[in-house]
Amino acid sequence: MTRVIGAQAVILDQEGRVLLQFRGWPPGWEPPGGHVGEGEDPAATVARETLEECGLEVEIVRQVGLYHFRGIRVGQDAVFLARQVGGQPRRSREALRLTWADPRRLPAATFPWFRQRILDALADGPPVERWQEVTLAEVLRHGAALLAEPLRAGRGGP
Repeated sequence: MTRVIGAQAVILDQEGRVLLQFRGWPPGWEPPGGHVGEGEDPAATVARETLEECGLEVEIVRQVGLYHFRGIRVGQDAVFLARQVGGQPRRSREALRLTWADPRRLPAATFPWFRQRILDALADGPPVERWQEVTLAEVLRHGAALLAEPLRAGRGGP
């Protein structure tokens, strides 16, 4: 089994919107999270990265799933539903912009693989295991979305 290399938090506010951060590199919108350190629990990664990147203290509600990449990116990520228990949203060098977005109308420049992960978090079911293709065509579509709508979705965010 491949080691989990990334972990992300799907954090919902009281209105059901999901917290997204805009990363500078590679550029795009995604939930908070990051690389899992050797021997680190992915849930601990989510808590650490969310505090470092967005200023929020979170509590894990449940694991949403395990997502395997194939194509031009390989590895696997763990995704967790989390709730804010402290802190205030703030930007950082990894989260250049923050926004609370309707999970069914995510910004066009959201990394494509996160759309399904967010929908899985909303489903409130048992953890899923999914394979997600990362193709050159997907990367090019993402780049086009960045050029067409660069930060428009971040207006009015925290």
